[in-house]
Parts: sequence; structure tokens; C-alpha cells
Amino acid sequence: MTVARVYVDALKARVLPARAEQVKVAYLSTYPPRECGIATFCEDLIQATGGGGAFPEPVVIAMEGGARYHQYSRPVVHVVDDRNEKDYQAAAEFINDSPADVVSIQHEFGIYGGMEGRSIYRFLSTIDKPVVANLHTVLPEPNQKTRDMIRALAEKSERVMVMNPIATQILRRDYGVAPSKVAFINHGAPPPSTQPREAIKQQLGLSGKKVMCTFGLVGAGKGLEYAIQALPRVLEHHPELVYLIVGETHPDAIRDGADEYRESLTRLIGEVGVEESVRFVNRYLTKDEIISYLAASDIYITPYVDPHQICSGTLAYAVAAGRAIISTAYLHARFLLGGERGLLVDFASASSISEAALRVLDAPALQAQMERRTRAYGRRLLWTEVGTRYRNLLREVLRQLPRPRPGPAVVIPVTAPATPSATGSAAR
Repeated sequence: MTVARVYVDALKARVLPARAEQVKVAYLSTYPPRECGIATFCEDLIQATGGGGAFPEPVVIAMEGGARYHQYSRPVVHVVDDRNEKDYQAAAEFINDSPADVVSIQHEFGIYGGMEGRSIYRFLSTIDKPVVANLHTVLPEPNQKTRDMIRALAEKSERVMVMNPIATQILRRDYGVAPSKVAFINHGAPPPSTQPREAIKQQLGLSGKKVMCTFGLVGAGKGLEYAIQALPRVLEHHPELVYLIVGETHPDAIRDGADEYRESLTRLIGEVGVEESVRFVNRYLTKDEIISYLAASDIYITPYVDPHQICSGTLAYAVAAGRAIISTAYLHARFLLGGERGLLVDFASASSISEAALRVLDAPALQAQMERRTRAYGRRLLWTEVGTRYRNLLREVLRQLPRPRPGPAVVIPVTAPATPSATGSAAR
């Protein structure tokens, strides 16, 4: 890539500041305009760590997959086709030849070439800069291919960052990763709106309504059908309730132009007779729009069906916004909503959801108490706090590295294990 090559050469021509004062980071991640939670996270993380000029001019190696490719601008300087192993090697060589001090890998299953992401071995075996891996998913009791891949990533990394302390236990127990190598930093979130709830409801055409909301990319696994099935019982007591399903369908959930999951939700809404009480906002929202919908909400709900979900960015946003939250007891909800900060409900249970919703709507004092508790804890999730902690982590990693000695760099090879036979563990 000619533009990227010129950009790196220009950086190398400068007099670089002392490492202790400034840190140059190369990120391997998806990135906007790709519509993906990891892309949004990476963009927010870069903005949060860039304060005061201490982390100047980060660069992003953007992951691409499928038939659709995006038009990028800086900080993206290089693009990897997730299906092409040679691209991973080229990306590592690109970073090796740049002034980057450290590489931040934003790891999520499915964005590095298939669920196990075997192609990332090529990157790990080539990169000779220190690596910090941020694990957005940590699966308990993994199959062998997943265990091997995460262990290889952890072994190559100076530190492994997780966003839920429960993940530290899983990494130790199921992957053999020492807790001393793992750093916990909360998932970041923007500050809440300062506007009154009723004023924002009026702006959104929700005056006089009680609002229950879910936001994020829509797809099977979100459990939205159970929240819809819970509505008739709640509406008997609170006909003013409206349920907002905010966000477009996940691109991977659309097959041959058909949005089957959303269509099934639409049919269900008609079957249970709640057409007037459910509204779809079917588009990818800006951060300001997300903040507004959260501020308008009386209840935020994540009825997700995967008990092993270790991290939810939407849940972090809702906690930082100080909302009363109802959620199934997946791993991130168990952590963030501990200390009576929210109501945990059974998986795949409309009756459990309706009971929790009625508890909140029938008791304004309980709603206010839940909001105070989430708002107080949510200060820890603000990007200003998270960015500071991440900057400190990267500085600590660089301080602890041995001083380089004269001579050529030595690259520690990371070899992909042989593919298990068909009798091996099935992919999760």
C-alpha cells in the first residue's frame, strides 16, 4: 500500500520522543466504517488513550472479511483480508518496519479467519514487537483448537487484557494462563446524558411513555423474543410501556438478503398482540443517539441466551448511563450487576422477565435505587477512566521489557497446531 508506506517512512524520519513519555501503538482490529462492536470499541479506545499527546499517531491494521470492503482513512494504514494468510504476515512485517512500540490485538472469534482464527498464527510468528492482547470473548471449557489458539496468543503476549475478572479464572483453569499475566480493565462507555429523561422522551416522541429498551446489533442469541413474550402481562398493569429494539440487524445474520430473525420477531409481535407497544429503530446508531435512547429508558434489558457471554458493551453502556437494568445471568451481567445493581432473570423465560419488569415499574423507589447504584459504579466504566488505565498498562509493559542488545531482532516462532481429526472436539 503506497500511502501507508509513505506514512510509515515519514514517521521514521522524525526524532522520536523517549519511550517513557510517548508510546506509539499499532492496533490489529476491525475499525469503522465497518459496523462491528469491536470496531467501535477500538475507535473509542484510541480516542480515550490519546489524551495529552502521550500516545501520538496510533495506526490501525484493519481486518476485512466477506464480499464487502470499506473505504478507510487514518488511523487505518493497512488492511488485512481475513481469509488470506499472506496478508497476516504482510501486516506483521509492516508493523515490524514501523516505529510502533507495542501492538494491541483486539481479539474476537470470527474476525481472524473462521471461529478459531487459525490465520492469526501467521501474524504471531512474524511480529517482533511486544504484544498486548485484548480478549473480548473467553470461552469456558473450550475445544482443543480454541484452547491452542488462545494459549498461543497469550504466550506471545506480554499481557492479556480482559474486561471481566471472571475471565481471569477461566483463563487459568481452562487455558493454563497464569493470573499474573492477565490484566482486568472494564469495558469503556461514554458519559451519560445530562438532559432530563422526560425532555429526551419528548424529543424521541415518547412523552407519557414508560420505556424499556435494548440496543445493539440484532441477531439470534439476543433473546429478544422472550422480552416480547413478556409484554402482554406487563401491559395489563402498565399499558403506557413501550419496548424499543434499537439497532440494525447484524450483517452476518442476513442471508441472501433475508433478515430472518427480525422477521420472526415481527411475526411474534403480531401473534402476542403487542404491535402498538414495540418499536424498531432499524439502523446503526451514532454514539450520541445511543446515549439519548439510554437516557430515555426506564428499564434497560439484555435477555441474552448465552450464559457464557463474558462481555457486553451494551450492558456497560447502560451501567454507565445509570439505568435500571434487567438481564439474564450471563457472565458479564453477573459481574456488572452484582451488589444489587440490577435484576437477574432466568434464561429463555418470559415469565421471569415480566416479573422483574413489574417489580421496577410498580416501585419507583426501587427504580431510583437501582439507578443510583448503576450510576455510582458506572463512573469506573467511563472512557476517561478506562483510557487512563489502558495507557498505564501499556507503559508498564514497555517498562518491564528487557533492554534491547545490539544485533538483529530475534522473532519467537508461533506454530499453528496440526488440525485435529474429525473425531476431535467440535467447534463451539
